[in-house]
Amino acid sequence: MSVCYSLLPGRPMGRRAGHIRFALPFGVLTLALWTLALAGGARAQAAYQPEFEVDVVAARGDDGGPRVDVYTSIPHQNLRFLARTGGFEATYTVSVEVQRVDERGRQQGLVATRSWEREVRVPTYVATQADSLADEALQSLPLAPGRYLAEVQVEDGASRRTFVREVPLTVRPFDGAFTVSDPLILDRYDSRGRRLFPNVGAALRTDQESFTLFYEIYAQQAADLRVSYVVTETSRARERPSARALLGLPVREQAQRGAPFVLSERLSVRPGRNPATLRLDTDRFRVGDYTLSLRLETAGGDLIAEVERPFAMRWMGLEGQIRNMDEAIAQLRYVAREREIREMRAASDAEKLRLFRAFWDRRDPTPGTRRNERMEEYYYRVAYANERYGRFRDQGWNTDRGEVYIRFGEPDFVEQHPFNYGTKPYEIWYYNRHGRRFIFVDETGLGDFRLLVPIWDERTRM
Repeated sequence: MSVCYSLLPGRPMGRRAGHIRFALPFGVLTLALWTLALAGGARAQAAYQPEFEVDVVAARGDDGGPRVDVYTSIPHQNLRFLARTGGFEATYTVSVEVQRVDERGRQQGLVATRSWEREVRVPTYVATQADSLADEALQSLPLAPGRYLAEVQVEDGASRRTFVREVPLTVRPFDGAFTVSDPLILDRYDSRGRRLFPNVGAALRTDQESFTLFYEIYAQQAADLRVSYVVTETSRARERPSARALLGLPVREQAQRGAPFVLSERLSVRPGRNPATLRLDTDRFRVGDYTLSLRLETAGGDLIAEVERPFAMRWMGLEGQIRNMDEAIAQLRYVAREREIREMRAASDAEKLRLFRAFWDRRDPTPGTRRNERMEEYYYRVAYANERYGRFRDQGWNTDRGEVYIRFGEPDFVEQHPFNYGTKPYEIWYYNRHGRRFIFVDETGLGDFRLLVPIWDERTRM
């Protein structure tokens, strides 16, 4: 489901120390067990799909003062639908609490609250479970300039489950000669009808051809201005040269500096509200996280405003799970042969993508369709392992519990022994459907659970 907003006037497992494991070849037994485990793990997906997405954007209100627009998007899969005449219905409530914070991020008190209810009707059961459908909404509230923390809570009406997100927010005044709103990422923009189709959460998919950056300039007088756009790989933002320095470099060198998109152009504004857009092709960007910087200057080069907007490119069908191609290749360790991983790592960016896709195409249970359910399930498990089992410098997928989870999925039963007298904390994971159990011991007492015997040891059989 794609919801648009009309723009009306005034609205807008590797080997580690102490870890014993067999160096078994990745053969038929491994593939068969992994395929069996992966095929039965779909039930775990809902626990770590994005609960909901939110964007909080500051703009100028009808009265000339600041307002905050709160965009929310909640997947149908995270709502409980009830059968009704003619279809299915779900309800949920969105509540927003805004706390003022100081320069150090300490909360200074509640300044604004707002709640609203949503009703979602769909004609079929399939529509209640479709991973491509979400309910999107927009609410606005006035807010004085300052630094804030917005807590957004979604409560499902039938199940009473609640999801919470916190969003830091800086609201700037809009009383200067020229001011600019916070940018918003759109899946598309209908310029004729002046309608916005926001990408709430700014997580773009690799199957999108393009996306649009939308913002507004508020002017007290007509003028010719200059706007510069720089998209930077977020991990390299600190080493990036200034926008002016980047503009003087060839395109290839800009990309080498971690800035795959740089543009400067003139922009004429009239008194009042001036909507502005920039369309970008997604093929410019590899999978990963980015920051888009927008710099507005007078024709003479004086800085008027500078704002930023983070966004991400994600693999189609994997939502927010794959962030980096090199990391995704490293995470193939539990299902790929070492030579396959070496080949991908040594390839060019384009060849990496081709080899990666070919690897998963060979394992696609539904070839010819847009989705590869086995690849999705694998990286959902990686994401869940990162969320639950990360310790110290190890990401969750690179821990013993993470490896077992990725290989076998959710245990049928977990026996936990955190405080037994005379023994170190330990857990036993039972996989009755695979006839196996795994014992993890916390040797340090700091939650660093290590597998007691190797995964393929006969002693793990029940």
